[in-house]
Parts: sequence; structure tokens; C-alpha cells
Amino acid sequence: MVMPIICENCSKEVKYYASNIDSFTDKKFDIYFCSQCLIGKTNLEESFDFSPHYPKNYYGKEGKKFNFIVEFIVFFFRYLRSIFAYKLFNKKGIKLLDVGCGRGHFLYLMKKKGWEIYGTETSPISGLAAKKKVGEESILINEDLEAIKSIDTTFDIITFWHVLEHLNKPKKIIDLVDKKLKNGGYLIIEVPNFESVQHLINKNNWIHLDCPRHVTHFTKEGLVKIFDDKKFKIVKSSTLSFEFGFYGMLQSLLNLFVPQKNYLFGLIRKKNAKINNNSFIKNFLSLILTLILFPPLLIISIILEFFAIILKKGGILRVVVQKYKILSFIENNN
Repeated sequence: MVMPIICENCSKEVKYYASNIDSFTDKKFDIYFCSQCLIGKTNLEESFDFSPHYPKNYYGKEGKKFNFIVEFIVFFFRYLRSIFAYKLFNKKGIKLLDVGCGRGHFLYLMKKKGWEIYGTETSPISGLAAKKKVGEESILINEDLEAIKSIDTTFDIITFWHVLEHLNKPKKIIDLVDKKLKNGGYLIIEVPNFESVQHLINKNNWIHLDCPRHVTHFTKEGLVKIFDDKKFKIVKSSTLSFEFGFYGMLQSLLNLFVPQKNYLFGLIRKKNAKINNNSFIKNFLSLILTLILFPPLLIISIILEFFAIILKKGGILRVVVQKYKILSFIENNN
């Protein structure tokens, strides 16, 4: 008899939704969806070993995954993130914690703006690159995010740029950072949008499923549900992402025609970060079709993603959450 899979949040039985194949190992992973919590989960054993799914070439050399042109574009998008975050306060001296800071581009830019910065990173490769960029004392490299407890300060703002989807129990982390966030402070969270049009188009092959590295899959309602509405309020939300949204739509359309799924993503990676597990013929056909289809599908993807954003179904979900100031919350409820 097959045992039912139970949602850890509401204890309801969850149903099979889809499967996704890891491009590094070719292993298939099942995703289950809870209709009560509106969150999807990659079905993994509790003691699942992630190490084969984060091979050395996953990070590239010194954390640089892409060719120099794409790396420049990545840095530009981190600049856009820095503008977005700075506008929440419009002043220097703000204390920032960036959870999952990667190579530290965002932290570097916020330090240049006069903010006091701190970052955590579970990847030693990315963490060491971040230390070189912003300073040894600013980066905590640790596999267990519980180590946030050891940071001896509180913050005005805590950011989760594409981090929560990697966590099995995101609510536990939110409860943890609640203790490190000042009253009136902000959380910025960005995750793939499980309800997006591009996911609907591409289904099991959607690049932002990225199993097993993405463990939790969020709808907007599912993300909002993990916050205690007596402590937090949603102040901004959007599904517009110039960084991942339009690319995700383009890749989804290419996947409908190109035999090697998410081939474009592999193509723009650096030589030491390539995925080389496909036959010559499959790679050749994928390259030819990508070159032919790229121009027309690029135009179509921009149009489709803009329509999706209008419908609030863009590929990436960004939410800004504010922690209530204790006095104002009491006044509002009297």
C-alpha cells in the first residue's frame, strides 16, 4: 500500500502535480501541490543528498556561471535590485541582511550607498567570492540557516532574492528572521511564480521548477499564507522581472521546439560551468533550432510576458512585507 504524502503546514493529503528532470543528473523528481496551502513541494526524502545536484561546475569558477556579456547583465540587474531596496528608506546607515547573498554583488552596491551590510551564503564557492567583494567580516558561510541566530544585531531590512524556493520549511526561516527584523522593518522576497503563464505553457519543462534545487514552489497566495498577519503586512507585490521573467518566457517557448530542454541556459554558461551529458546530434539540432527560432520567439516572448504581467501571472513573484510597529498595530486594533 502506498502511503499518502501529507502537507507539513496543514496536515492535509497532497496530490501529485508534475515531474521535472534535473539537467545535471537526468533524474526525475515529482512535485506535489497542496490545494489548501497553495504551495507545491518537490518530493524528497528527509535525508536527501543534494551534493550530486550541485556539482562543482554548477557554480563555475569563483561563482561566475556565465560568459562575460551575461555576467555584465547580471550585475546590471543587481544594480536594479539595489535601487528598489534603497527607495524603501532613501537614506544611509540602514542595516541590511541579505540571506543567500551569492557572490555579493547586491551587498557591494548597498555598501556603496552607505548601508551597513551582512550576508549569509551556504555555498563556500559563492561565499568566498562575496568575502573578496565586500569584506571578510560581512559574510557568514554556513550550510544551516539557523546560524542566523548567531548574528549579534537586528536589521532594518532582510532580503531573500531567490532563496525561499530552495528551503524545505520556509515558514520556519520566516519565523527565525522575524526575531532579527526591527519593528517597522521590511522583508523583500523574490521567488518563481508557480501560477505564471510561462509555467502553464511549459509545464514539466519550465526552467524555474529546477528540481531538486527548488524544493518549495510558491503561488502568491501560498507565499502570503506563511506570514502571520498579526505581525506582518504586504505593502508591495509584482510579477514583473526584467531579470528572470522575460528570459523565462523565451526559454519556455524554445522548449516547445528544441529537443534539449533549457538549452539556451546551458549555451550562455561559461565553459567550466557547462552541462555536457547530451549526444552530439541532440546538441547540434538544439543549437540550429535555437539560432533559427531565437529572433521571432524573442519578440513573441516579450509580448506574452507583458500580457502575463498585466494579468499578474508573470514568471517571477516579488513581495515586500513590513513588520508591524507594535504601537501602531495596537492602535489600529483598538
